[in-house]
Amino acid sequence: MTGNLKNIHEAILQYDPISLGEMDAVQLMNRTDTKFVFHTSKLGELLDMSREQYRVLQIDEIRTFRYNSLYYDTENLNLYLAHHNGKRPRFKVRFREYVETGTIFLEVKRKTNRERTRKSRIQVEEIEKELSGKSIQYIEEQAPLHAASLRPSLWTIFHRITLVGKNNPERITIDHDLSFRHVDLEKQLPFLTICEVKRDSFAGSTDFMKNLGKFSIHPGNSSKYCLGTVLLKNQVKKNRFKPNILKLNRLENDYRSYPATG
Repeated sequence: MTGNLKNIHEAILQYDPISLGEMDAVQLMNRTDTKFVFHTSKLGELLDMSREQYRVLQIDEIRTFRYNSLYYDTENLNLYLAHHNGKRPRFKVRFREYVETGTIFLEVKRKTNRERTRKSRIQVEEIEKELSGKSIQYIEEQAPLHAASLRPSLWTIFHRITLVGKNNPERITIDHDLSFRHVDLEKQLPFLTICEVKRDSFAGSTDFMKNLGKFSIHPGNSSKYCLGTVLLKNQVKKNRFKPNILKLNRLENDYRSYPATG
């Protein structure tokens, strides 16, 4: 996949930059999310097509950032099962490290009955392997959870490109080079890209979504936490996610037949 990474790097160099401070205007902590999953071989051309309508987040000349996230769940995976069973509202709890900037947040995400995503977070000193009293208190202030029963459940590691619309309050996160870890198990997905279009309302297709459509890439549902849980925890209930796994298998088969040098 060396050729893919080169094409992606060259494509984002052509974008106008946006700083972290400028991006504060489009944080969209209360938003709608539309997700897309596709083979990373399409990403370079997709980025080329979109550069006139979007700017790319840049911090200290860096435009692709590594994220390390540790998700918490109950011993019986109640938060995962809430997603699997389509429950609303539902919650996710995680620590997220932004490696290049060295910042770490404890984040609580809520999916509401109206399909909106609300995220709250506080900055912390480190990713906790056991929740501190302060973290337990914060989680319980944000969600109706018994936080003391939460345990580390899954690591997600990936690289992210963030685009911001020039003409509308839209933010696009493009996650690639994904891997999942649980205890001594690891699953790498170098062929997979997960894209989220984030905006304050459902307002038709944006420019980026129209470009995705030109590649026959259509909206789907793919939570990184749920995907990693299915892949690394064999006994977990997974009926609802079978279409995701079938698609993942197809993309992996494409990857195995894709030339290693692009």
